Amino acid sequence: MAVPEMERQWINKFQENLSIIRKVAGWTTQELADELGVARQTVSNLETGRSPMSKLQYLALRTVFNAEIARSENRDLAKVIKTLVDDPLEGVTAQKQHMADSTEVEGRSGAVAPTGDRVDMRTAASSSALSTAMQVLTVVTGALASGAAAGALAFFMFPDGTSGKR
Repeated sequence: MAVPEMERQWINKFQENLSIIRKVAGWTTQELADELGVARQTVSNLETGRSPMSKLQYLALRTVFNAEIARSENRDLAKVIKTLVDDPLEGVTAQKQHMADSTEVEGRSGAVAPTGDRVDMRTAASSSALSTAMQVLTVVTGALASGAAAGALAFFMFPDGTSGKR
């Protein structure tokens, strides 16, 4: 399955900063691999760019780091993810949306961008919109950066006060 361009940018930005994010979480490569249930070499290959990150790997990593933010109330980790990954790409998304909004529609099949290039409106719309899962993860990470949401999320995830580990 092909990953839309905007999602690919999000994944690439996360992969570029994976080593920094892991270190801010206070984990070794092996510890992150253990959290994900993969080999240490898999994490190493992602960090060095030897292997491209898949959408599934991205979602798994975001989930693991979000859980760590909630568990340890690591505001620095939330801020690093927001600053290095989410904020730069939110600006790109806004620019693409503005471009899509300002194009002149030419018939049903396409539009002419301000540059004069022909643009398929379906492609422009899909590239500016993230999948639901990507949007949810972005919102959760941003909310966790505030810290207050981390406590509420932890309460709803573990109402009996246990972390789920035995």
